[in-house]
Amino acid sequence: MIDCMYNCGFYNEKLGILICRPKDELTAEKMNDIAICRECLQKSGLPQVNRFHDLTAITSINLKFEDVHRISRAEATIRKGSRDVVACYLVSNNLLYGTVRMYEALIETSGVHVYVSYNLSELAEKLGVDEKELVEN
Repeated sequence: MIDCMYNCGFYNEKLGILICRPKDELTAEKMNDIAICRECLQKSGLPQVNRFHDLTAITSINLKFEDVHRISRAEATIRKGSRDVVACYLVSNNLLYGTVRMYEALIETSGVHVYVSYNLSELAEKLGVDEKELVEN
């Protein structure tokens, strides 16, 4: 069972992916939890699961380059020797898009294949699932 400290993530056993829908301000602490999923994936014993992050309910960002760099390095250390995973990020604005692209550039050699898009169906295709399965119930 996954216990998300922000009450926004759950593991969809049928799809075999983590679905995360954080809200409000994106802080370094929240970004760390979203990227590394320490409270969700690591404690549940599922660190190698593909992930879908719907960031469309994020209202502001309080995050610096140093924060994203630190988070990327921490995830790279945790993932050493692990199989590759897909991490898809649905965004609603240019600031979120750029923030996720920065994370993508910093994590690209660590086995995390990051995809960021404004288009849900594009991300569903990357995860190999029907987009209806990613829509909040």
